[in-house]
Amino acid sequence: MAPKLKLLLWKILHEALPVGELLVVRQILPSAKCIRCECPESILHLFYNCPYAQKVWKLTPYAGDLDALQVPSFEMGWRRALNAAVLPPIGLSDCHLAPWIIASIWSTRNLLETITKAICDAKEWKETQPISTPRCKKPQTPRPPRTEVICRSDAAWKKELKAAGLAWTFSDVRNERFSSHSVTCALVISSLVAEGLAMRSAMEQAIDLQLRKVTFESDSLQLVSAIKGSSYFSEIHGILSDIHLLSSYFDEISFRFCHRENLVIEDGLAKQALRGFVPNPV
Repeated sequence: MAPKLKLLLWKILHEALPVGELLVVRQILPSAKCIRCECPESILHLFYNCPYAQKVWKLTPYAGDLDALQVPSFEMGWRRALNAAVLPPIGLSDCHLAPWIIASIWSTRNLLETITKAICDAKEWKETQPISTPRCKKPQTPRPPRTEVICRSDAAWKKELKAAGLAWTFSDVRNERFSSHSVTCALVISSLVAEGLAMRSAMEQAIDLQLRKVTFESDSLQLVSAIKGSSYFSEIHGILSDIHLLSSYFDEISFRFCHRENLVIEDGLAKQALRGFVPNPV
């Protein structure tokens, strides 16, 4: 299964996916209503019980009908979907379609687009996998995972817009950067929340890159102290929960304070991302 799907499923199974009910608890949204109907948006509702999700599963080319409305939990629906056979001539008889359906429901809004995207993504992923040849197969040396990676994150926050630019980079022990990223984020209530979001995004990216031994650095002493349990800030309670959950993925992980002068690159990327932020029209 593709790493991005593993991460999405990990978030779902650990109730870390930002659905309506979770966003209301974190005081990010005033209402938990599903964007497709008026029901509260839980993980079970979004992926199975919502009328939109029911239509998606009904139109999915499975042998037998998967009645999404009768699914009592996400785990049960997930097992049923994994056990369902994909009909020909889709060309995925030996590949699970369920993860791609879940990802498409999460990322798309159009019914036919959801199913088409899932099938195309699944076939594209399948075609990139190495073909197993039992005879005359040359032994391959597995690529060792990167070790002792340092990830530095930073954020730029603008109070008037309640928006933030988030940035993070990955470096090896020789301090040579091999990856950098930046994004913008809306509805950010404080600079501390922005720093926490940057750290969480960096951890998600590290998982996507399959890095297993990482030291995460931030110039926010409050954030590092909160992660280590030395202090508590209610405004980042949900973010800290996500960080602790994500930590379980790594073989070795640590968090430490980094002086601002060592985050010049990350600070510049965060500020550049914030300058490109475009508020949604009211």
